[in-house]
Amino acid sequence: MGETDEVAEFQALSAKVSAKTATQAELTRWRELRKHLAAPPATPPPPGLPRQHVRAQKKLKVEYAPVAALHATFTEEVSAGGIKLRVQGHLEPGTLLVVRLQLGEPGPLVVTARVAWCKRDAGHYFAGLELVGLRDDERERIEAWTVSASLPAAVNAPPSIARK
Repeated sequence: MGETDEVAEFQALSAKVSAKTATQAELTRWRELRKHLAAPPATPPPPGLPRQHVRAQKKLKVEYAPVAALHATFTEEVSAGGIKLRVQGHLEPGTLLVVRLQLGEPGPLVVTARVAWCKRDAGHYFAGLELVGLRDDERERIEAWTVSASLPAAVNAPPSIARK
């Protein structure tokens, strides 16, 4: 099997893993392909701070709250280790947040995140949130979403729709 075929298989399996419809064998194969096809980060890391996870510059609806209030915004970047998003005001680094990620079916993923940094940029605030305490299945669902979110619509569609 050539690398092009492996990439196509990985993309198809990513859609299933993201939707939580993959069998155990498909999940095992997806993990093997993920390790084999691991790509360099989509966004280069700042000097001196290597990225631990691949980034996807995709929009993902996110709801977050410092427990007292819930806000909604969209991400600038998403990875299995964290997210970058626009926020309404300054968030203190170290603050723990409850974050609800709208990843599509089978429903939102609610996780805990720690504010890693927060910066003002052209009248807006952007924050980097580190996702903490993720289970393996949660991390894999986010990783699968980052891959499937970058696929053409026909690849993500059910087989009957994709063939039309």
